Amino acid sequence: MSCSRIRVRNAWLVCGDGSAPRRGELLVSAEEGILAAGGPFIDGGEVIDGRGCLLAPGFIDAHGHSDISALAFPDCFSKVSQGVTTEIAGNCGLAAFPLTGENREHLEALYAEYGVPLDWNDCPSYRETLRKRGCALDVIALCGHNTLRAAVAGYEKEVLSPPELEEMKRLLDLALDAGSPGLSTGLLYVPGKFASEEEIVELMKVLTRHDAIYTTHLASEGTGLLEALDRTFSMARRAGLKKVQISHFKTAGPANWGKLDGALELIRQAAAEGIRVTVDRYPYTESMTQLSVILPGKWGDMDDVAIMKKLGSSEARIGLAAALRQERSADYWETVRLVSTGAAAGRGGRGKRLSELSEDPASFVVELLAGDAAGTCAAFSGMSPGNLDRIMALDFCMPGSDGNALSRDCRVKTHPRAFGTVPRFLRRLLEKNVSPGEAVRRACGLPAETFGLADRGLLAPGRRADLVLFDPDELEDTADFSFPESPARGILFTMVSGKIVYRP
Repeated sequence: MSCSRIRVRNAWLVCGDGSAPRRGELLVSAEEGILAAGGPFIDGGEVIDGRGCLLAPGFIDAHGHSDISALAFPDCFSKVSQGVTTEIAGNCGLAAFPLTGENREHLEALYAEYGVPLDWNDCPSYRETLRKRGCALDVIALCGHNTLRAAVAGYEKEVLSPPELEEMKRLLDLALDAGSPGLSTGLLYVPGKFASEEEIVELMKVLTRHDAIYTTHLASEGTGLLEALDRTFSMARRAGLKKVQISHFKTAGPANWGKLDGALELIRQAAAEGIRVTVDRYPYTESMTQLSVILPGKWGDMDDVAIMKKLGSSEARIGLAAALRQERSADYWETVRLVSTGAAAGRGGRGKRLSELSEDPASFVVELLAGDAAGTCAAFSGMSPGNLDRIMALDFCMPGSDGNALSRDCRVKTHPRAFGTVPRFLRRLLEKNVSPGEAVRRACGLPAETFGLADRGLLAPGRRADLVLFDPDELEDTADFSFPESPARGILFTMVSGKIVYRP
């Protein structure tokens, strides 16, 4: 539904800046954005009854991975059904640009399940592809360090030459000029794990010149959490960088739950020195990523395409299974849940723990990776519910789903966070007596400010007509691992650029 003007009446307006809701009306235009807030208005165009519910700026998913899935599923149901109108994509070092002969084939294999041709080269041509596809969600992509590095030197080279580093800096500069809000790193993954501190500092200096943001999936979120945080802030100081976002901030593994105080102290020290530190978090205690991250030794230095090729040998499969048995205890497999795979061995096993699926989980993992290393993802338990509440209580913490934009009926299985993150995040805040105004600020005003999105995030004249109407008493996520595509309750409509893109 769209028209030149829409008036939302009988609603409580939640500005997005932390202020309390106020009774009023909102007048918007698809062409001109928000025209006025307060009312009552005489010339209102089409009228929508707000039913006495909360009307807020469209929510911003501060950490998503819809770079390609939004093209495959342009209705972006999993996002807009949560009230999300904008996603910050290109996270964890993995982005859709720049594409060259060095990385295109690898990324085509990684995203093969979506059936989307990767026929662009850079940030502007990628943005144009999104526009032509008519995506319901506005995807704003960071430049991903892994993709950037591979565009210059591929996935196997560990030490870059000076000219290669200069080319990375040039390509990053172009992406920032084209509107990318910053650089993301995934220092746990290939080839980002090969990067030296000097390499990251040099790229951070490019960000500093643009006053752009650095977001990072830390090299360790468990055993080496404090060292990884300290290293991040040390590099930022060397580069003169003032904006750092910690992706899906957590303390992974019970042995590391006690490190949260130390991590928060490092953040406080960095903030005292003038670094603006923000974090995102999904409100779940199970994470999700490629299953291949658990591989030991040299296997952990290989990308998923190379892993599949090597596992074509029966000798390699036997050797890797033996290494996994030696590396992982029997109890470990009870903490790992299969989420998605194209491998025949995993058929019918999605949502179940590996200990349930096989008497020999190590061999089972090898069969999954041999069949589909790129598409096999798992959920890992081991986060503290108490630490989750403490992290979400931080006034600089915003919701980030770490999930993809998906259609309701798509066959891509996923973590329930893909459909439930923002409603669950807001619900938990409201249950902890956080005010509605502050809860909404965390989901729109804070991420808009953090990523420099001056045209959205607030209910104010001139801002984009991105809106969400929701009932805070009914707001609740319904997705779980057995039915992850179940939409949340309480979202009454989602509007993007003056067009309603979701109604239950």
